[in-house]
Amino acid sequence: MNDVQLRDRLFKLFPPETDADWDDVLLRAKASSWSFRRLTLLVAAALLAALAVGSALALSGRIGGLFHGTPVNDLTPRERFLLSEFDMKGRVELIATRNATAFYVIRRGDGRLCYSIGDVRKNLTPFQRESRTRFSGAAGCIDPRIFPSRAMPVLNFSYYSYRAGDLESRLAGLQGFAADAVDRIGVIGRDKRIVFSVPVVDNVYTAGRKGISGARGIVALGKDGKVLWVQCTAMGSSPAPQFPSGGCGKYKNSPPPNVPSASHSTKPVGPSGPVVVQRGTADGVAIVVRGAEIEARFGGISAETRRLLENKQGRINVGCLKLVTIGHNHYSSGAFVTTPFTTVVHVRPWNPDRTPTATAPFEGCTATGTYGHSWNDAHGTHDAVEVPLTPRGRRFFAERAVARDIAWLARARVFRDIRYAKESLSADNVARRLGTHVVPLETVDSTPPIGKLGVWTGDQRRIVLVERAATGRRLFLDIRAGIIYRTNFLGLTQVL
Repeated sequence: MNDVQLRDRLFKLFPPETDADWDDVLLRAKASSWSFRRLTLLVAAALLAALAVGSALALSGRIGGLFHGTPVNDLTPRERFLLSEFDMKGRVELIATRNATAFYVIRRGDGRLCYSIGDVRKNLTPFQRESRTRFSGAAGCIDPRIFPSRAMPVLNFSYYSYRAGDLESRLAGLQGFAADAVDRIGVIGRDKRIVFSVPVVDNVYTAGRKGISGARGIVALGKDGKVLWVQCTAMGSSPAPQFPSGGCGKYKNSPPPNVPSASHSTKPVGPSGPVVVQRGTADGVAIVVRGAEIEARFGGISAETRRLLENKQGRINVGCLKLVTIGHNHYSSGAFVTTPFTTVVHVRPWNPDRTPTATAPFEGCTATGTYGHSWNDAHGTHDAVEVPLTPRGRRFFAERAVARDIAWLARARVFRDIRYAKESLSADNVARRLGTHVVPLETVDSTPPIGKLGVWTGDQRRIVLVERAATGRRLFLDIRAGIIYRTNFLGLTQVL
């Protein structure tokens, strides 16, 4: 799943509203290894934290640790892109580190603060340094009138995990931010008593990797042990079978804050200039874009293409994208929507007052199916329908397809034994095992013919996969001892 698709699926789960603060939902794109199920649980936990807040706490002492830290000046291009995608552009500061966990505050230009928790990693490969996203482990933006305040002394980013077959959920990540008056964070267990607690130091808390089965909620405790705030996830009937129900005993959810709405206009913001109109035709589909309105005519597609596009509910995915250049990479940014299939589809995938850049001009539009991909399968590496609207869009689609070919092989089951072999293999041996699409390369700088994927192997279990796109660009992935060391197509496709 790429960054745009992940963002759009989150908005599908939690549609943005003009009078609500949904920014905390957007930056849950931790890393590609996270499953969407776990991501959904993270969002749900953060949402509960935003709703269940108390009013009995009088803040005292210094709270500057929640507003300022050490400036982070080494943002990667990918980090800058994701922060801008999720409307979190601003100065990033490191508040604290706890073992392998880092706590950040992001100061937006409009005065709002965003808080984020990420991993501390060392000895990274060039690829890991370039692709890391330190601020997307758990994050949320919040009005400073709400947190930190007497009404909301804790911004909780704890999350719950659940696996098929488990009888109950597990509090897998106890972590978050707290005002000075909060001394400890306690966990309410299945017996409705506090079964575990962690200290709050420098306005942050974390239990590391410790998991707590049957956790029903958390409480904020003052220095005298008094309960200052409660977030009970077991409220009434359970929202899902794996979550407990029946409340938290004497620990009652704190009431929500009463903060006056900021005075601002909620009228949609229209285009600042003339509406841009674009047209394109490819793969049997004709596209007309007028500003944020997309018309797609599917009268020319084959029965096979329709079968690929249409899911069991008769719906397809349609959208358009543009390219954002940061550093040496192009990142795709756009808007996609799931809609019923008809011969002529009219969609407005994104609200212009929410994301003003999601209007024409676009580089291209696509329609995708819900079928899965495996390396070297019959569906190929292009989307079912790709309609370039500009020369740059045509180039992007061509190079993305080649990048997918390499990336999908790198994580394919058929390549696993080769990638993680305990001894170096010859390029000839690897090519024979992978079939006629793969050819051996004589040197690490060699390039295979267009349409072939080249493999070179060297000492210390080094494998380099190379392919040339029809545009002439040479794309490569350098793997050493099973770990991705370097690549030049970050931004074209998901590499991990």
